[in-house]
Amino acid sequence: MTLSDLDILLTAHLMMHEHGGDAELEAVTQADRMLRRGNREELLTWFRIWRTIAAMRQVPTGLPN
Repeated sequence: MTLSDLDILLTAHLMMHEHGGDAELEAVTQADRMLRRGNREELLTWFRIWRTIAAMRQVPTGLPN
């Protein structure tokens, strides 16, 4: 089952809350687990979660405060 973009965002947020600075590592670990199991759909889901966490961690650009 493919997760919606909102589900991915909520999962990424939850992982950041639960794992803090290790959230990206945890997502990559889960993706690796799915790769070794041959579960392509879950691999892609964890990859989407990892990308979302990475994007959420980026420093916003724009005018300084």
